[in-house]
Amino acid sequence: MLLAYVPLLWASTRLSNDIVYMKNGDVITCEIRSLEQGQLTIKQDYANSTVVLDWKKVDHIDTKQPFVIIDTNGKALSGILSETTAEHLVRVTGNEVGIPHNDVVSIQETGETFVRRLRGDIDLGVDLAQSNSQKNLTLQGDLTYQATTHLFSLTSSSQFTSQQETKNTSETTVKSEYFIELRRSNWYGGAIANFLSSSEQQISLRSTLGGALAIRPIYTNKTNLSIIGALAYTKEQDASDATSTASTRSLDAAAAVQYSTFRFDSTSFDTTVWVYPSLTSAGRVRMTLNQDVYYKFYKDFYVRASFYDNYDNRPVVGAPSNNLGVSSTIGWSFR
Repeated sequence: MLLAYVPLLWASTRLSNDIVYMKNGDVITCEIRSLEQGQLTIKQDYANSTVVLDWKKVDHIDTKQPFVIIDTNGKALSGILSETTAEHLVRVTGNEVGIPHNDVVSIQETGETFVRRLRGDIDLGVDLAQSNSQKNLTLQGDLTYQATTHLFSLTSSSQFTSQQETKNTSETTVKSEYFIELRRSNWYGGAIANFLSSSEQQISLRSTLGGALAIRPIYTNKTNLSIIGALAYTKEQDASDATSTASTRSLDAAAAVQYSTFRFDSTSFDTTVWVYPSLTSAGRVRMTLNQDVYYKFYKDFYVRASFYDNYDNRPVVGAPSNNLGVSSTIGWSFR
């Protein structure tokens, strides 16, 4: 019963009276759902599923309900959108300055529930080997929320492995960020909360919490680049039988580079690197690397290939400095 109810959380109550004018002369009356990665997602009353349009092939749009729109400078405005063939400027009610059509990076619905403004994906992978009874389970998910001045993101990944005559292993990472735009610029201030649990590296739970600044120097329909700098407090709880070579509590600097690039309606490449040089334990450095490749094969369904590496130059005694892993999963994105 619960699973049957979940899709209703994303069921739209908005009207299908937005108008999309294509460069080939087609006129489509619909509900505009979103613009992301150069893809304008729409829903028509007479269709059972959404349709994805290439934003470059859209001449102009006209809406009757409010949206949050973001340009290449990261500037976000909220209101009803209108655009003319002559100007090719997307104008927002209440704002005199229009955004050039090709500079529009994101359009998101607003004016409804918090749940309807969420965007994300979830995927699952299972591998079985009869010869040694090995079982691998991978569960991954991403969640984002974008408002005019607020940005929240959450990513998680868990891997579980069991095999005959060997110890079961598990690896879980959770990274979350919350930022607020600073003085109508592409700078953001906020907080980070990152967590790691790794049986291979004998870490029961490592928590990193801190304040951060972020900037998006590149933000287009093809490529996004974000840079984060933070001051964070880290607390580490090692496995009960582990011996640590470093302090379990520290004040760290933290820096991240998040890069993504994508092709229309097919393949996306996401890379995230976090580096944590300790300020109170001289010489200690930790690092996490995540590389994901997505290929959308049917509507909102995709396959994902992932690689991760968790590095610590002062690991628990007997634990490896690097813990690497790869996985392949099948997932579904919602928006």
